[in-house]
Amino acid sequence: MSNDLSRRQLLKAGGGFLGGTACTTLLGSNLASVLASTTLSGQTEWRYCQKCQAMFFNGYLSKGYCPAAAGGHEAAGYNFVLPHDVPPTPNAQRDWRYCQKCQVMFFDGYLSKGYCPAGGGHEAAGYNFVLPHDVPPTPSAQAEWRYCYKCQAMFFNGYPSKGYCPAGGGHEAAGYNFVLPHFIPGQDI
Repeated sequence: MSNDLSRRQLLKAGGGFLGGTACTTLLGSNLASVLASTTLSGQTEWRYCQKCQAMFFNGYLSKGYCPAAAGGHEAAGYNFVLPHDVPPTPNAQRDWRYCQKCQVMFFDGYLSKGYCPAGGGHEAAGYNFVLPHDVPPTPSAQAEWRYCYKCQAMFFNGYPSKGYCPAGGGHEAAGYNFVLPHFIPGQDI
């Protein structure tokens, strides 16, 4: 199966993305308008790493480079469907990219490219993700995804522990509270 879904496929397959009134009811009016305001393209297989708490791409056999312990990232939780290559809005920020060295989602909007656990700064590849923020969470969109100002990666800020930042210590949140769409467990993708 392809890791890229058309809006029609996403509406048919995934976790409450139904459109119209049903979409507004399930997602909340703000998130629904963010997602409905563009032709949504979404890439699946974005996952939470239970070792470092970063968002990483789980669609390759290699699991990247996790700073928490030797080896790659370890997926847990939801399968996120992240919109890409669409116009930004007041509640959707662009310039989120895949790092081809460590496989995490990082913010590529600054001259500095953060701190990659594989060495040096992150290296962008692939899609330009446009991520919803500061809208209410829903059963199919999880809040508390944040930008770490030390390493520039996306991490989950919903636990007391802040994971493992490759720049040292735990991640430190700054900026927007991202609310990321995902499939509901038990539904086919």
